[in-house]
Amino acid sequence: MMLRSNFLNLIVLALFSFFFSCSSEDDNLFNENKIQTDAKKADLLGVWSIYKVEVNGVEVAVNANLEECGRDFFIYNAAGFYEEFVYQESYTCTPTQNNLNWTLNNGIIALSSNDSNDSGVMKIKNLSNDNFVFIANIDIDGDAVNEEYTFTAYRYLPPNEVDLYSATFQKKEEAPFENHIEFGWDAYKGYNTFEKYEIYRSGKACNLNGATLLKTITDVNLNTFIDEDPLPNSEACYFFKIYTDKGLLGESDPRYINTEFIFPENVYFKNAAVADNKITLSWEKYDGYYFSHYEIRVQDQNENSSPNIESVKIITDINTTSFIDENPPYINNPIYTIYAHNIFGNISNLNDDRSMIETNFIRPEILDLRDIQFLSFDAKEQSFFFYGKTENNYYRLLKYNYLTNKVTAEAFKLPTTSNDVEMRLVDSGYGKELLFQQSGDLWVYNAETLNFKYSLKPDYVSINSFNYLDNDIWILSDNDDVFTYKRNGEEFVKIDEKPHFSEHQGSWNYEITKIDKNNILLSHNNEGRAIHYSITANGEIINNGIKEIPLKFDYNSDVTVNNNLILNKKRNTMYSSVDYSQVLNYSIPKTTLNFNLSGTEIYGTNNFVSLTGQGEDYKKELIIYNIQDKTTTTLTTKGYPNFVMEDDLGNIISVSTSFPSRSSYGFSIYDSPGIFVEIIK
Repeated sequence: MMLRSNFLNLIVLALFSFFFSCSSEDDNLFNENKIQTDAKKADLLGVWSIYKVEVNGVEVAVNANLEECGRDFFIYNAAGFYEEFVYQESYTCTPTQNNLNWTLNNGIIALSSNDSNDSGVMKIKNLSNDNFVFIANIDIDGDAVNEEYTFTAYRYLPPNEVDLYSATFQKKEEAPFENHIEFGWDAYKGYNTFEKYEIYRSGKACNLNGATLLKTITDVNLNTFIDEDPLPNSEACYFFKIYTDKGLLGESDPRYINTEFIFPENVYFKNAAVADNKITLSWEKYDGYYFSHYEIRVQDQNENSSPNIESVKIITDINTTSFIDENPPYINNPIYTIYAHNIFGNISNLNDDRSMIETNFIRPEILDLRDIQFLSFDAKEQSFFFYGKTENNYYRLLKYNYLTNKVTAEAFKLPTTSNDVEMRLVDSGYGKELLFQQSGDLWVYNAETLNFKYSLKPDYVSINSFNYLDNDIWILSDNDDVFTYKRNGEEFVKIDEKPHFSEHQGSWNYEITKIDKNNILLSHNNEGRAIHYSITANGEIINNGIKEIPLKFDYNSDVTVNNNLILNKKRNTMYSSVDYSQVLNYSIPKTTLNFNLSGTEIYGTNNFVSLTGQGEDYKKELIIYNIQDKTTTTLTTKGYPNFVMEDDLGNIISVSTSFPSRSSYGFSIYDSPGIFVEIIK
């Protein structure tokens, strides 16, 4: 009897598709006398192809399914892998592949898949170096009855081996591989003799011809590669090649790597010790790839999502694991964080509390104020008056001596309504007094004790600005007029009233600039000009007309007069107080803070305050601009200056913040946990 060719193909395909029986009943069909129980594993290793098959005493030849591709074949290798290669299309001659595990015991080959869901046996009838005859029970016609087939296989050398490996060359992305460049691929399991893997790297242009050979691997089972020394600050492409004794088996397409997403591992603090106004930090050595440097930052105790943060130290030695901050920030209980940077410019993610450490460091000179809404300065008594909000959101009105770092007085009757008219320290013959505008009145505090004295009540005036001139003459403005008053103890007695600008301006205040005891300018931001008024000894107001001097204010103190000069801080411009002409315009310092007492120098910084982007380029320094020779001197400061003044002792005093102020207008400071007074010079 002859087997039809298509039936024969079904038999062989059934074998290669592992559809043979795996039941114990099938095993009983074998005649044990037919099994070569002493078959050796060494004789079985290698590549085979089936050339004949016999069933029911009829033997026929097995030809190649696709002549252009070669014969189907199978491999037993020493590692215990059994592989079948079946050609089913002739366009690329890419075989389908079935992988199983195998063992040999007393002439019986047991085959199984990795999950053990499929298993089966083949019995060796005869095995020599070049000849392999085995028996398998297969149900071809689907009647649930297995028939015994005897296959004869001979050693086979496939004409062409297909590259099944280079396509598997891929970067490992999942944890824990995301912090470095590591590739993996399927190890070679082919039927030729393995020689080597090669890994190449090129720039982001992905040109293999100009690629650099990084690694040659001759161990067939070593199928991973880590680039220990990648291109810094650059994207790259990687290539893979595989060689057998037949030459180059295949090469991969380029594998593009964007280093933007390769982040270093976190670094963890060990300790923070405080001694002698210094903080010693220690941490565990960085354990990861591509180290560039450590960065230590410090931040305040801020419960919101945007704490104040400042970089403290960059350390490029990976073996350095401690740092002494000899000048800790001017905040209490600062929190330090540590980051690792890699050579790609990426920084570790602060997602572990062990990368943060809180200290018990205290600065006694830190003011218990988070906001300062108003301040006044007493140059003779070396004191500030502060009105602001504490860390616990309570308002305080304080007198503070910056030489002793002590609060010397505190008001118990506090202002109850907010306003945009500055409080002012005045000595008008009743002793030094601190005046605070409240609902159109002026609350009067004793400047020595901050005890509330009484309220001065100007008639029907919604105060925009006020000042004391001399000879018991006060000048006030509202939206329509300017007024002069005399004071009789706790009473205000109106002397004169004159209209100012005819067009009513909304927003901001009509501000009074005192030129001397008998002359003022009345301005508004939207007018771009000023009215000059003279005040007689009796308090009569004389309108001297419009002066083309475009003063700009947030607050009244944004314009200061000294030494016949009018300093407009918001414009970095000086005008003559004699003829109101422009005298000087300057660009450095960018932000003007004040005159010195003699009016010969300007204090400022290059820390330009805006509503957005505050703090990026801020520096802890004060710039002194000499008006006469137009030169600048820079002094280093402990904090970021916000209000600077010279006192009668010649000290340059600054109300500073430990971090760049989030929003600052004139001298007002908001949302800053480290406010202190420093003597700069």
